[in-house]
Amino acid sequence: MADDLHARYTQATATWRTHSETCKPCRSEQHCPAGDPLYRRLADLLDAYLRHLRTREETR
Repeated sequence: MADDLHARYTQATATWRTHSETCKPCRSEQHCPAGDPLYRRLADLLDAYLRHLRTREETR
């Protein structure tokens, strides 16, 4: 699962970066209608991945 979660997070990061490179509103943190769901997915996956890392550390 962790590998899949990391892969999804990495893909979401790449997708967000590609979009935000050409979108002025998204670069200024005022997300456009297309960029908002991309940013939300990235943020959700980042939260999930960080939770996974914390859980893994706690079990060591």
